[in-house]
Amino acid sequence: MKLLKNHLTLKIYFSVLMTDVTESFGELFFKKGVVATQIHHVSWQNIWVFASHLLTASNFWIGFLFYIINFVIWMAVLSRIDLSIAFPVGGATYVIVAFLSMIFLHEHITSTRWLGILCIIAGVTLISQSTRMVVEKL
Repeated sequence: MKLLKNHLTLKIYFSVLMTDVTESFGELFFKKGVVATQIHHVSWQNIWVFASHLLTASNFWIGFLFYIINFVIWMAVLSRIDLSIAFPVGGATYVIVAFLSMIFLHEHITSTRWLGILCIIAGVTLISQSTRMVVEKL
């Protein structure tokens, strides 16, 4: 028996989870980089000042590094499963970002947002279940 391309193995699940984690930390550090610029409203009038401050913020570069790592892992994932499966399965980012925002940015997540996140998790579960153990005989 041979597994078809879109079978979600533990290794693929772990790889997708790693892309979720690296993307989430990348977003956290991007936000911290933006806050470090101390520019609270970016417009066309101050975009160059904002960009110069952002490019000197170490948090921005840490976020950028997380995105490079994310890109490499994501390319490996896409080489193994279809995008229409991989992208929704990567929905854990919504949960991770919410927790990171609460812990490190002291953001308040409302019950309505948590309900939305639960709906996303339910959708991810449905999509991952639809790809279970597709097997073809040789």
